[in-house]
Amino acid sequence: MENISYIALSRQKTLRSMMNNISQNLANMNTTGYKEERMMFTDWIAKNKDAPFRGEREISLVQDISQYRNTTVGNIEHTNRPLDVALSQPDMFFAVETPSGTQYTRNGNFTLDPGGQLITNDGYPVLSDAGQPLFFNQADGQIEIKGDGTVSTDIGQIGKLQVVSVDNVQRMVVTGNTLYRAPSLQAGDDQEINIQQVDNAGIVQGALEKSNVNPISAMTQMIDVLRTYQSVTRSLESENERMRNMISKLGDVRA
Repeated sequence: MENISYIALSRQKTLRSMMNNISQNLANMNTTGYKEERMMFTDWIAKNKDAPFRGEREISLVQDISQYRNTTVGNIEHTNRPLDVALSQPDMFFAVETPSGTQYTRNGNFTLDPGGQLITNDGYPVLSDAGQPLFFNQADGQIEIKGDGTVSTDIGQIGKLQVVSVDNVQRMVVTGNTLYRAPSLQAGDDQEINIQQVDNAGIVQGALEKSNVNPISAMTQMIDVLRTYQSVTRSLESENERMRNMISKLGDVRA
């Protein structure tokens, strides 16, 4: 295979990854608390020892090496629902209890289950700063959630939402569209993340943080990726046609 084909195929592969990434972001542009995922690319020097000329024995290809999150705060949209809460500062999360242990989310679209327990829209209990679920009963009356996470009713204080700050959000492992867990650390890992509770989380009651995906920008990127992919495909087809013609003409000369 010619070098131009290797280069074009590597470009097609990265373009497919970009398209999948953009599609995922667009699918979650209305998901509360969702953080846009972006791609990282780098050059990759491949060896081609069979190339006839020295200058063609190294091929500069492109590859996608990772994804990273855009952690900017999305628009805060007021809903006036007392159990909706939004975090107005980046790199902070609500703590929730899942079957796999404590995990974290910025989706504050909370509700009460039939037993009066505060839960996420996935049904996971929301944890207090003491690491316990929060319960309400009919006698509690109106619920108030202050900026520091303190939860009170007409009867008195119920508890305080557990909000944590993460110093390396990029290391958090995605387990759902808006759910994250701390990474499993290996021996000698020098990238340990620090998760600690915060006293004043800047919580906004009666509001939700919208996805930080910009749909117009994402659609523009998708169109650009599609056009580039089509252009690379045409280049491959042209190169294949050139090779077929060359082989055909060489065959005629030898005959």
